[in-house]
Order: sequence, then structure tokens, then C-alpha cells
Amino acid sequence: MTSHRRDRSAAEILRSVPPRDRAQMLQFGLDLDDPADAALFVSGVRAADDAIAAQERWERENALR
Repeated sequence: MTSHRRDRSAAEILRSVPPRDRAQMLQFGLDLDDPADAALFVSGVRAADDAIAAQERWERENALR
């Protein structure tokens, strides 16, 4: 079964972070304007998206049993 979730670009992911959240991340040392930090953040968001999609697939497959 294929996922209906579409892959978001790195730019879309970074644009979706509100200024207040960016400021809070900066307090913890994660600067989304820094390319290395942004890449780390995007990879984390994508990993979370993949985990959510896997959970949804598992739930659909097991709901059919």
C-alpha cells in the first residue's frame, strides 16, 4: 500500500517553522539559518515523517485482520 503523504522539500520544511519556534531552537543552539543545523533539523523531520507513515501503514494493515 502506498503512502498518500508527499515528500516535502527541505525549503518547505524550514519555511514551516514559525519565528517563535526558531527563536526557541536558537536558545538551545540550533540555528536554522546555519546550513549544517538546517540539514540536521530537516533530516530529523523527515525521519519523524517516515516513522509516522510506517505507523499508519502498520495500523491500516492490522485493522484489516
